This record gives sequence, C-alpha cells and structure tokens, in this order.
Amino acid sequence: MDFFKPRPVPNPEKSASSPLLLNEAEACAAVLLACVRANEIDDGSENAVYASAIRSRNIFIGHDPKLLTDIVNALYDQLGSPEALVNAAADMIREQTRLPLFYHCLDVIMADGLVTPSEHKIFLHLKKKFDIDDELATEALDVLLVKNLL
Repeated sequence: MDFFKPRPVPNPEKSASSPLLLNEAEACAAVLLACVRANEIDDGSENAVYASAIRSRNIFIGHDPKLLTDIVNALYDQLGSPEALVNAAADMIREQTRLPLFYHCLDVIMADGLVTPSEHKIFLHLKKKFDIDDELATEALDVLLVKNLL
C-alpha cells in the first residue's frame, strides 16, 4: 500500500556489462563450470561429472541443464577466468550449500584423473572463497582420490 516506496538504488559496483546471477542454482552451476573451464588440457569433450551434477543434484531440480550451462558459459565468456566466475557467483550460494558444492567441484576437477596447475589454482581459490578448513579439504581430496581409483 506504500505508493511512495523508494525504488532500490542500483549497486554502483555493478555495471550493465556485469553478469547477473538470478538464483542459487545458476550460481552453483557457475562454480562447477569454473572448475570445468580451469582444465587447460581440455580436449573439448563434455565433463561427465559436471553434466551429471546439473542433471541430478537437488539444487538443479526444476532447471533445464542446457539452459543453465548456456547461462554460465555466457557469464564465463564475459568474465574471462574461472576465478572471476567463482567470485561473481559466491555471494549467491548459501553457507549450507558451500561444502557439498566444494566436494562436487573436487569431483569435477578430478574427473579426468589429472589435476592441472590451473585446476589446482581454482581449488585453492574455492577453498579460500568458501572458507573451507585445510584439514577438511585434505580429507575431501583423500576420499575423492580413493573414489576415483575405481
């Protein structure tokens, strides 16, 4: 009923060229895609772990996987680096979502059996951005290394 409600003031740090993530699902997809894009020896093939995650994980239910991928690829093209994509997405991700997402990111990074220098860099960036304890990150790596032996 307040007709004189002031309009929200635009954030001066955001510009028209700045990406806009509309929801947590897009933000999570962006972080996962940042891990895919960090692989500098990628042969252009689809990362099966990324594809499986955006088709099946709870956060993505009700979202079109192709559309999510198109959105976050466009954001990546705008921003130009995996770290910038993580930075743009991180604030949209709830605290309780960060650790499970971090584990999925490690799975995406390790999907091809190699961890490249750029993937290691994004691992460190995610650990810092999501405030993941060193011991917990090491435990996660150990579990995923064993999982990926199969």
